[in-house]
Amino acid sequence: MNYFVDTSLGASVTGIEKAQFNRMQLFQTAGMPATLLYLSYGSRLHEHLKKFGYQGVGFSMYDYFQESQQYAEQGRFDWRHYWQATCHYRLRDVPDTWDVRVDNADGLFLMYAHFLDKDCQHVDYINYFDRHHHKIRRDVYDSRGFLSRTSLLVDKENTNTELYYNPAQQVKLIKQFEQVNGKTVLREVTLKQYQQRDYFFNDEAELRTFFFNELARPGDIFFTDRNGQMAPSLVQTRPDIKICPVFHSTHVRAGQDIVTGELKHGIYDFILAHPERFNGIVVSTEQQRVDLLARYQNLPPISTIPVGFATPHPVDVMNRDPYRIISVARYSPEKQLLHQVKAIERLVPEFPKIQLHMLGFGQKIQNELQTYIDAHQLKDHVFLRGFQKDLTHEYQRASLALMTSVEEGFSLSTVEELSYGVPVIGYDIRYGPNEMIHDGENGFLVPVNDQEQLYQKIREYLSDVNLQYTFMGNAQRLVQAYSPVKTMQKWESLVQSLNNPVE
Repeated sequence: MNYFVDTSLGASVTGIEKAQFNRMQLFQTAGMPATLLYLSYGSRLHEHLKKFGYQGVGFSMYDYFQESQQYAEQGRFDWRHYWQATCHYRLRDVPDTWDVRVDNADGLFLMYAHFLDKDCQHVDYINYFDRHHHKIRRDVYDSRGFLSRTSLLVDKENTNTELYYNPAQQVKLIKQFEQVNGKTVLREVTLKQYQQRDYFFNDEAELRTFFFNELARPGDIFFTDRNGQMAPSLVQTRPDIKICPVFHSTHVRAGQDIVTGELKHGIYDFILAHPERFNGIVVSTEQQRVDLLARYQNLPPISTIPVGFATPHPVDVMNRDPYRIISVARYSPEKQLLHQVKAIERLVPEFPKIQLHMLGFGQKIQNELQTYIDAHQLKDHVFLRGFQKDLTHEYQRASLALMTSVEEGFSLSTVEELSYGVPVIGYDIRYGPNEMIHDGENGFLVPVNDQEQLYQKIREYLSDVNLQYTFMGNAQRLVQAYSPVKTMQKWESLVQSLNNPVE
């Protein structure tokens, strides 16, 4: 089995999750076995897998130990009817939510239930309270319908103990915590009745190492995608287990020398300090491979495989709005999205129909951007559209895309935009844009953080209709270097070499 290992999966995805999904599509098409594997607890994991079209091809470490990997979604339970008809409780609906406060027959507040549906049959969690209205317990329900975890709370609602159940409501894991300098710290993990005995672990990292050792079978390969958080566990696994980290970002701090500069803390530094444990490394660009080899002489084989692939999509460029620009990026500091907004602000007088649609998520930066938009009267020109599961319609309508990150591991959005014939103007950063954007052919490369050049290049593009059509045509032609067939051939070659290493 080929495992694609991450920590968790939420309702929105980052570039790492999108890269995993892309890889899964390739492996499924090629008939190669693959599974999405997650290490953190997540009661709604299977709901999210279903949302993104990967139901049944992923599970978590907690599913494994809670014996719920194959558990099928059950029919919903009518909580309202149960509480009212059987328990004779009184219910108080919480305004503007689907939540319910539950009192006993004497009016004593007992529970607060958070539901995910208006019929109150899909419960997320239930909080329990003592007679003083102190929260003393939280029951968390798996999205498939069974009680999955109970948290027992003490003073100031701090967690003292967590109990993890299998679908038959047997306790399979116990976590015990203590308060150290005002923080909740894990003391011990107990794995209950696993293979007819109990196991004890000092922390989550030890549990993860044990999990990898138990799960792995001959021929399995673990492609690890969020390596900073899981590397300490991986290093301690059995030496026969094949592990291949996938790099999704730069390894050196932005702006520093690639050979002597400071490594990013908690990203790939642990892996690069223990290269002997790993069987290979995957990077998305040839430039990052060259940079790693220039700095290190003891690394395992490095393969260059893009995290994304692209097939040119049919588009009607004649019906595109020439002034519609998109930006596909998380709302986060390293994306420097305000650079784009300021460029649009300068262009409005000359191009009054200009629009920038920003597609991403991140509340803090979203608030900052919205404040700027409101203060500078840009509400008719800049739109914060939030996370979009399917960007097809956006790509079909846009005439230009912008990319102003301070750094990238590849820039997955860039290759997707080009596949729809959307030219890209982006900063010339490590890594990715300068291998996809051919300056003056399918877009423009701008010196890093040169906001004046960014403005000038957008202006040049918008001013020349013929240039727009030329760039759009070139975009689809040049993106064929990232075809699914070529990308899958690289993965097949890597899997074969990992399973049959040359001594």
